[in-house]
Amino acid sequence: MERAMARREEGVTERLVESARAEFLEKGYDGASLRSIANRAESSKGAIYIRYADKAELYAAVVMPAADGLVERLASAFGEFGQIPVEEQESRMYSFADAGLAGIVDYIYDHFEDFKILACSGEESLCSTLIDRLVELDTKTTYRYIEAVGNDAVEAGRLTPEIMHMISTAYFTGIFEIVRHDMDREAAKRYVGRLCRFYRAGWSTIFTPDFDEGAWSQTPGPDAPRRSGAKELVETRGGSP
Repeated sequence: MERAMARREEGVTERLVESARAEFLEKGYDGASLRSIANRAESSKGAIYIRYADKAELYAAVVMPAADGLVERLASAFGEFGQIPVEEQESRMYSFADAGLAGIVDYIYDHFEDFKILACSGEESLCSTLIDRLVELDTKTTYRYIEAVGNDAVEAGRLTPEIMHMISTAYFTGIFEIVRHDMDREAAKRYVGRLCRFYRAGWSTIFTPDFDEGAWSQTPGPDAPRRSGAKELVETRGGSP
């Protein structure tokens, strides 16, 4: 009897979570109704409150398994990179990152609805917390890498905690744009690849000791030649930069 009851209880919980996923995906966090979720699951609000204290806790039950899985996947990848011999890390960093990023995109698309809810439902705290967790992992790994290969970016002041946080936060926020824009999986991989190349160019200014920051901070004079292409790009996008 107890086993049969446990099976019934498990079935209700699964239906409630699936119904909540559909409700949050369709209506967003604020528009989602516990009564509607219960009706979708052919259950009751009482069954929800037995399992979850409120809508926020049910929301977390829907999205956090995928979010936790992404953090674990990134932590595992960073751990694997740390096992590479130090003398090989610098030369293998980009190829390792490319493979890892492809895996992250695949993971996001294997759990696309959950990440769509996280990024677009209007409940921003858990998405923000997820990005903070990814940034923390990225930051720790970056500093370990810099120390391991003997780069002087930190010592010379080219990389500060503030810059590190800004770069990493912008990067992971950018990755989630693949979800916000409903890109298909292959388009998302191309986008993330381009994003990665863009940030690599920026990282080179931090990892390279002789980079001339002054060259980037100079304001062009009035007689400086204009670069072609930007105006045309804006026009082709209908005036949107």
